[in-house]
Amino acid sequence: MKRFTVLLASFVLALSLNAQNDAQKPSEDIQTIFGKSGQPKVGWFIGLDQGYTKISDHDVWQGGLNFGMIVDHRLSLGLAGYGWCNHDRLHFANVTETEGAYLEGGYGGLLLEYTLFPTSPVHLTFPVLIGGGGVSYISDTGHLEWDEDEWDTDYDVLDYDVFFVVEPGIRAEINLLRFMKLNAGVSYRYTDGVQLLNTSEDIFNNFNAMVGLKFGKF
Repeated sequence: MKRFTVLLASFVLALSLNAQNDAQKPSEDIQTIFGKSGQPKVGWFIGLDQGYTKISDHDVWQGGLNFGMIVDHRLSLGLAGYGWCNHDRLHFANVTETEGAYLEGGYGGLLLEYTLFPTSPVHLTFPVLIGGGGVSYISDTGHLEWDEDEWDTDYDVLDYDVFFVVEPGIRAEINLLRFMKLNAGVSYRYTDGVQLLNTSEDIFNNFNAMVGLKFGKF
C-alpha cells in the first residue's frame, strides 16, 4: 500500500508542477526524433503493451491493448486491458485436497494518463488504470465427455473471483514519428483482495515492467 501511495502522490505532484510551467510558456510544436508534428487540440491513440510481473513465485508475461482520446497533448482518457500470456505455466499445486490448478485471468478499465513536457522528443507520462478483473482456477485434471460426435477432454473450474484494481505508473516516452511513440516504465498493481481457495488475498499486488508502442494523432 505504501508503494501505491508514493506512485499516486508523484502523479499528483507532476500534474501540479506541469500546470504551473505551461501557464508561463508559449505553446510549441511537438518535436519528434524524425520530424515535427502539428498541434491538434484533440487527438487519439491506440497502444500495444508487453510486460513482465510476478504472481506469487511465478513469472508472468502480460499482453495489453489501450485506446482513447488525447486533450491538448497532455491528458489522455481511454480504456485499457491486460491478459496473462503464459497461463499454461501458472500452475498451483494443492488448490484443493486432491487437485492442482492453472490460474487464468486478466483485468482492465478506465485509463487516465498525464504527459509532462509533451513537446519534447523524450518526456515522462503518468498513467493510472482504474477498473476490475476476473480470475479462475482451472483443474489440471481433465475428464472425458461426449461432445456431439466425439469424445472431448473437459476441465473443471475449481474456483473464481472478480476484483477491483488500481494501477498507477510512470513511463519514459519517445516521440519517434508524428504518429508513433515508444515507451517503457513501471507500474504497481493494487487489488482489493482476491478470494480464492488456499490463496493469499494480495497475490496480485506487485510491480509490473512494461514496454509499449503507441500510434495515433498526438
